[in-house]
This record gives sequence, structure tokens and C-alpha cells, in this order.
Amino acid sequence: MAVPSLVDTLVRGGLVVEADAVRRADVAISAGRIHAVGPDLKVDGRQVIDAGGKYVFPGIIDAHVHPSPIEPIASLSEAAAHGGTTTIIPFVSAFASFGATGTLTDEVQRFIDEGQRTSLLDFAIHASIGQSDDAVALIPMLVKMGVGSFKMYMTYSRRGMMLTDDKMLQVMATAAEAGSLAMVHAENGYAIDYLVDRAIREGRKAPEDFPPTCPNAVEAEAIFRAVTLAELTGCPLYVVHVSAHESIPLLRQLRERKPDLYTETCPQYLMFTNAEMKTRGRLAKMGPPLRKREDNDAMWQGLAEGVLDVVGSDSVGATIASKVSGGSLSTTPDPDNIFEARFGVPGAEWMFQAVFDEAVNRGRLPLTRLARVFCQNPARIFGLYPRKGTLQPGSDADLVVFDPTVRHTIAAQRQHGHTDFTLYEGRECLGAPALVMQRGQIIVKDGQTVATAGQARYLQANP
Repeated sequence: MAVPSLVDTLVRGGLVVEADAVRRADVAISAGRIHAVGPDLKVDGRQVIDAGGKYVFPGIIDAHVHPSPIEPIASLSEAAAHGGTTTIIPFVSAFASFGATGTLTDEVQRFIDEGQRTSLLDFAIHASIGQSDDAVALIPMLVKMGVGSFKMYMTYSRRGMMLTDDKMLQVMATAAEAGSLAMVHAENGYAIDYLVDRAIREGRKAPEDFPPTCPNAVEAEAIFRAVTLAELTGCPLYVVHVSAHESIPLLRQLRERKPDLYTETCPQYLMFTNAEMKTRGRLAKMGPPLRKREDNDAMWQGLAEGVLDVVGSDSVGATIASKVSGGSLSTTPDPDNIFEARFGVPGAEWMFQAVFDEAVNRGRLPLTRLARVFCQNPARIFGLYPRKGTLQPGSDADLVVFDPTVRHTIAAQRQHGHTDFTLYEGRECLGAPALVMQRGQIIVKDGQTVATAGQARYLQANP
């Protein structure tokens, strides 16, 4: 692509980080797209951004977020943007427990309309399929609406979310025929229900009693079963939030026989252990649960080897009050029963900064691997590449100018959005976004939101 002598924006002198290399280069941008990337470009810019001494990453893609009435896409997208994210892929469902009132197609259309009206960030959509959803009818319609990935829960039977194996086969077969991707939350729900009932009978209802009811084995078993079903139907499969160390050697073996098996972990499974349940109580409850240090180490190893493809936040819009009062199926919830506490924690805003600090500053992963798991891989897997996930001519001008010298302390009071706690509270980090740009427009600069809602685009997937 020929580079004009005058471009809209020139990002000058940064270290451009891609999945295959880090190089000093300028980035020339016009009409919202990358025109050229190279050293000492002989062009002028109407706007010149000095990136000297900073990294220039492709815009971060958070492929796992859960908007909620507490944190709708408007505030969720602003929080994510302050963390360097430029594209989000939320989950949309027709679960009544999530506040849905219509069919799945109704909910997806409602979300598209809301996102285009209120989001700061471009967004795609994953659709979550329930046991009562008519997958054979719904999936082709949703694919025409631009949805390219369909999630199934293998647990949460008592919340009305779990799919039986025969239903999963139906979803996978239909998704494969439609050229789309299946996703699974892999935990054996029947085993968890049994262990929860036993714990309650025995009076074990404290926060530290929660992780043992979701042991590592229930994740590994469910992964093996889900991959088997995907093989039977010829369906590509994406396993969300891998957390157990037993899952890594299993996935290593399974990927040898199923190349279209993709995997994700989350920052919380890299950085926190189940000791948080004693110190943070309900605020640290999530599914799968926080595990042990050996599980953290296995997730880092999985990322380093490429057994794990993506890091997503699994951010849930929650507040301290909602974690205390929400989540119970009982009309008279027991505040001392951890099993009646709400699942999920917020994390979209701090995801990249916290992982960068742990990965790069502490020598766990190179910069190129971060660009792969946060940018290129999610774009490729979910049908957004090369429009997103890379800095190459023709791609959307989504980028993060990241200053590795900024030292800061994470605190809930500094968060954007509507959440009021974070598991990262008090963590000192070295490195933070200085500027975040989407399609050539600055959305965050020096910690301030400078964009307005209504400029986001809905991204139709092409997996």
C-alpha cells in the first residue's frame, strides 16, 4: 500500500510489538486504518504521537466478558479501554437468571442495538445456548446476525444453564454445519452438585469450603468429554478459563489429534490461589474456583508452550453488595453459606497491566507471547483477523502505547465503571497504557477518557 506524504496520525519512534517480533518502527494511520509500519517513515502526520521509550501493541482483545445490569456494556467498555482493550467479545444469553426476557435472537439484537448506542469499544458477540433453546433453528439465524461462537455450560444445572451431552452434540453438529465455533465451560456439573450437597450436609459452608467442591478432576474430565463430543461432530472447540494443572498435559495430548481445539485461561488463574477465599471470602468466589500455586505455574507454562492460546478476563460486573446478596436460589439466603454467594469478579480494566507486570517484569513470558495471546490469537480464532489483532497495512488502527516505566498501585477507587472492588487491590505494577486508540481515534489518553459513546461498531465474525 502506497504511503501518502501526509497521514492523519503518525505514531513515532515506539517499539512495535507483534506476535513474531519486536522492532523500532513508526506507525502511519489514515482513514482509521494502518497505512504503513516501518523505521523512520518519510511522512508527516496531522497528529504526531511520540512513542519513544514505549511499546506499541495492537489493541487488546478481551474475548471473555460478561456485561450485567450492574456493569452494562457502556461502563464495561470504558473500564476495559482504560486497560488497553480496544475490542470486547461479550456473552449474550436468554437465561432468565441473567435478566433476559426474550428469545436468544431477541437478546442478541437488543445487545447489538445497545452496544452501538452506548459502547466505547468495538464488539463482537458470543451466544450462550441453554438446554431449552432450539439450537437447530437458532444457530443458523444467529450466524446470519454475525454471531460466530456458541457457548455451552457443562455445569450450573440448578441455575438452569447446564446442557446434557445429547444437547451438546446437537449444538456442536449444528454449529459445525454453520461454519461456526463451539465453546464450553468445562466442569462436571453433576459431580459438583454431589460434592456441594455433601459439604452442606456436613456443615462445611465457609468460603474455604467452596474450592474442594469444584476439584481439578471435574475440569479435566469435562474437557476430555467435550473434546470427544466435538470430534464426533467435526466441530471446532474453544475451552474457556482453563485453571487446573491436570488440564495442561491433557490438552497437550488432545491438541495433537484435534488441531481445531483452542484454549483460554484468565489472569486470576495465573496470579491468585485459593488462599484468597480465606482473606476475601465471597469476593473471591468464581467458577472454576481459584486453585493452588502449582495450578498457577501450570497455566504460565501452558501459555509459554502455546498449549493455551488466549488470556481473557472473564470479567463479571459485580459489587461488594451484589456478591453478598446475589447468587442464591433461595428466597431466604444464608449469608454464612458460601454456596449461596454470587459467582464472578470484575477484572477487565487491570487484566493486561497485571499480566504484563507478572509476565515481562518477572521474566515469565516475552513481549511477543503477550501480543499473541492478547491480540493475534483471539482475532484469528473468532474471525476478526487481520482487521483486528495486528498492526499491518489495511488493519484497523487499534493500538496501545504502553509505558513500561510507570509505577502504580492498583486500587478499586481508581477503577472506571460501576464495580467497587478488585482482587488486585494493593498490587504494585510497573507499566501502564499511556494512550489507547481505536480505528485511528484516541479513546483514552493519560488516564482520561476522551472518546464518546456511539462510535463503536458491531463486528460480525467470520470464523
